Amino acid sequence: MAAFSWQHNDGKLVFSGELTRETVPQAWLERDQWYEDKKQIEVDLAGLEHVDSAGVAMLLQLKKHLLQQQCELTIVQPSQQFRAIVDVSGATELLAI
Repeated sequence: MAAFSWQHNDGKLVFSGELTRETVPQAWLERDQWYEDKKQIEVDLAGLEHVDSAGVAMLLQLKKHLLQQQCELTIVQPSQQFRAIVDVSGATELLAI
């Protein structure tokens, strides 16, 4: 069973485990706890072991959601796998990685 977790660490939002179609629904339900009135969120992906297209789609949706609240999303330490999925999907510029 895939697992996903997150925590706040030194002003960053740190993701761990897997961000996949199995874990995205629960992660999305927790998203309001990630930013709490901040103007910028830095998401550290170094702890992710696996990401699939559902995980990338969730981050794209999160970026859109945050922009509506005038909050900026920055992705740091993406894996090569993550970069490849983003490149193939044509979303490199949107995620600005």
